Amino acid sequence: MFSLRTISSILLLAGSALAGPNNETSPTHIFRSRPDLHAPMLEMTLLRPELVAPGYIMLAPYRNLDPGPYIYDNWGQLVWSGAGSSGPKTAHAPHPCTYKGEEHLCYFQGQQHQGFARGHGVIMDKNYRIVKTVESSGAGASSDMHEFRMTPYSNGTTALMTVYQPRMYDLTTNPKFQIKDGMGWIVEGVFQEIEIETGRVVFEWRSTDHLDPSLTYTFPGRTDTSGNGLSENTPWDYFHINSIDKNQDGDYLISARHMAAIYKLSGVDGSIMWEMGGANPTFHQTNFNFSSQHHARWVSENETHTVMTFYDNASNGFNRTDKFSHGYVVSVDHIANTATMIKEYGAPEASGGVLSGSQGSMQVLPNGNIHLGWGEHPYFSEHTADGSAVMYAKVAYRASNVMIYRSHKFPWVGQPLTKPALWTYSKTNDEKSGMAFYVSWNGATEVASWNFYASANRTGPFDLVGNTKKTGFETVMRYNNVSTWAFAEALDKDGNALERSVIQKTFVPSVTLRDHCDEWACGKAEPIRDEDAHYDPYSQVKAEFLSNNRGYDTSAYYAELPVSATEQQAAVEKAQHQRDVKLRLLICVLGGTAGVGFLVFALILARKQLPGAMPSSFIRRVSDVKDAISVKLLGKKYAQVDEEEKFLDQS
Repeated sequence: MFSLRTISSILLLAGSALAGPNNETSPTHIFRSRPDLHAPMLEMTLLRPELVAPGYIMLAPYRNLDPGPYIYDNWGQLVWSGAGSSGPKTAHAPHPCTYKGEEHLCYFQGQQHQGFARGHGVIMDKNYRIVKTVESSGAGASSDMHEFRMTPYSNGTTALMTVYQPRMYDLTTNPKFQIKDGMGWIVEGVFQEIEIETGRVVFEWRSTDHLDPSLTYTFPGRTDTSGNGLSENTPWDYFHINSIDKNQDGDYLISARHMAAIYKLSGVDGSIMWEMGGANPTFHQTNFNFSSQHHARWVSENETHTVMTFYDNASNGFNRTDKFSHGYVVSVDHIANTATMIKEYGAPEASGGVLSGSQGSMQVLPNGNIHLGWGEHPYFSEHTADGSAVMYAKVAYRASNVMIYRSHKFPWVGQPLTKPALWTYSKTNDEKSGMAFYVSWNGATEVASWNFYASANRTGPFDLVGNTKKTGFETVMRYNNVSTWAFAEALDKDGNALERSVIQKTFVPSVTLRDHCDEWACGKAEPIRDEDAHYDPYSQVKAEFLSNNRGYDTSAYYAELPVSATEQQAAVEKAQHQRDVKLRLLICVLGGTAGVGFLVFALILARKQLPGAMPSSFIRRVSDVKDAISVKLLGKKYAQVDEEEKFLDQS
């Protein structure tokens, strides 16, 4: 008998036989047809597969090998890798959104900083083409990672986005701020509702207009993201806004992590209508507490009751209010002014749960299930409404330092404009060895099966040599014959052709390489031993170069290969030769110029003093002067070379 975890691992690998991890803490897929992709390999456990809701998991890990937006199916198989699709920076919280009446994909993209980000919102169509970017407006900072979404009930005409705005502030007024003199700095929590087509600010709210920094639960220098308030580079983040929602009445619901509070705000003037948690709570919490929370969302509202969900971190990494983090469903009674937790959801860990000191998300699915993202722990889970876990997955292990701000699950139809990718292989290029087809189509959700065609000639004719059901991101098929050229054709569930790959030449390894190959592919190359080398090899790049590359501004990482003594000497000789050539050219130019100048002078003088002729003795004098100048320049040249050689010797 297999355990559920073992079964889930077999299912995970079935669709991509040669996918494998690149390290122990952040396993990464390897695809023959798309070796440029480095998607995280999920460790997925299907506890109750029959109860898992339909849909696609959407997330954007960062600090991994290829940070960016990703989509996976319910079996943990990659559907789309968007790494690099909108630039080299970090992405957060991909999710479907309605724009101009059609389904699109929205997410934040920008530069990650400690506890916040700078960037803009991205709107991508079902073809995975960026059709619009959305920026914050006004004379302030660019938008932040914590929220970018279409405004509910706006029909995709406006978007909500957070802004982390540093500003000067008098922090000498409260001893808890620990600043006695000089100007202090804070981060003002701001959100805007932006008209997408014009960039006009429909509504703006600023924390300092309504909430004094003294009401915070996170004072300067108390956490790794709070800042100490001493300079513009380390402003104190007293508020830390991290989610925005809007109801049909036009009012807003926001979460402020560092205030340990959730606020309902008037859509007319921004005033606080009620506060849950925080320094001045409106409601008595009957059976729960929370802190450092994320992702507050309305579920329902009427005149007497409000139901909402949010992710309770219960920790900021330094202090905690519970043993584990949870997803909460809370009911607020506006008559009794009470707030009651009616359901909680924890991570299905053997220890009882996980405690995430940052990030996290909670989503109610259409069938009533709950999807949870576990923040700084790069995990996600799904639960039935009664709390039973039906699925649990890990994108990477905690030791990897990979994180996911939010995880979502939604229906999605992806129709990429790219072509399917195909790689074909035969070990010996004869009928005995056969050939293998590897095919994938990044982002396509409607492929049900693949046709494979082969020919001895690039121009055909091509014969249909096989058909197989799509299995995971990369489908593999064996063919008991060999053809030099091939292509693949994607089919939908009704057998209709969707798109063809380009015609691909079959790869056949050389005789030398063949010993390291099997019927599926060749093994990974290993560095040659120095004693077997027929040349002076470069030393290997240090192994830690790749493992230290965490996705933060990776252009700052370079591998510097050491240079051998032979190469150093060759470089010195080459440089000397280049200097010699340049100096000779300079001497010729200067010498020629000087000679012409003296000749002109001689002609003028000859006309004045010897109008009838130019004596040969005078010409010899001019030539002697020119030669003297050339000799002098050559002397300087040799002196310069001697000095440079001395410098090189000293180096």
